[in-house]
Amino acid sequence: MSYRWKFIMLLIIVIAGLLLSIATGQSSLSLKELWETLLGEGTARQQLVLFQFRMPRMLLAFLVGAALALAGMLLQAISRNALADSGILGINAGSGLSMMLFLLLQHSSMSVHPLLQPLYALIGGLIVAVSLFLLSYDRSYGIVPVRLLYTGIAIASAISALMVILTYVLDPSQYGMIKVWMAGNIGNSNWSHVLALLPWLLVVIPFIYRCHMQLDILQLSDATTIAIGAPIYRIRGWLLVGSVLLVAPAVSVSGSIGFVGLIVPHATKALFGHAHRRLIPANVLAGGGLVLASDAVGKVVIPGTEIPAGIIVALLGAPYFVWLLMKSE
Repeated sequence: MSYRWKFIMLLIIVIAGLLLSIATGQSSLSLKELWETLLGEGTARQQLVLFQFRMPRMLLAFLVGAALALAGMLLQAISRNALADSGILGINAGSGLSMMLFLLLQHSSMSVHPLLQPLYALIGGLIVAVSLFLLSYDRSYGIVPVRLLYTGIAIASAISALMVILTYVLDPSQYGMIKVWMAGNIGNSNWSHVLALLPWLLVVIPFIYRCHMQLDILQLSDATTIAIGAPIYRIRGWLLVGSVLLVAPAVSVSGSIGFVGLIVPHATKALFGHAHRRLIPANVLAGGGLVLASDAVGKVVIPGTEIPAGIIVALLGAPYFVWLLMKSE
């Protein structure tokens, strides 16, 4: 099958996920009702459900998945580690800790506006990312993949423990918000959350696409890359910043959704090869589709109860991570 048809199939799957996400929920919408509402002929209730509840949630799920998948692709490329992922390496946890600290300083969960949340999360994400790569760097070998993985797991565990400790000093309203956030729930999203994330992606994704040749070069050994005159350390530095600029805004509005950056890059490489000019759009579609489908499944798997998308993705990603870890030994 040609790459064009693979992209078409992937796009059809994403569209199916969009329709499933719109149709499922406590207030269901049939395809006929959806079409009538889009044409402006629906009832007031149907318009409220579609435009104020379903559409922002659907768009946010897609944007979050796209951001996390691209970040995972970047981290795997710059570290040459197939197990690299923003959740496993602790960048998600760093962004989450930063959000919790600002909640404590503000004394009220209502004082953190969604448009400012990415800036808060960015501080913690950048600190963790820089610390992670400094601790895993070796002067003779560059970034050591095994050290990167173990350091990331240690940082993520330490930050997660600190976040649990901080929950004891939160007031009930703040604790309720953080508990939902830590599960990776996008059910309470609105247009403000979409507008908080979208500008970051509109800036960072074109930058990443312009760097697709540099990403291809990073697949070579460091010695070969340096021999052909590529500024490998500067490339890694800018792409590391790019990955954090994707992760932190996504985590700030959706919570901690792990394993997207692990599953999707591997799947897209199997389908589209290793050329990043194809992998970048493929990760956008596949990552967005995965979180979108997980959110839709979480709304219907247990009648009367919504399971956060982060839990659904974790149920898929955890066994996959174990399989990759055993395969890499």
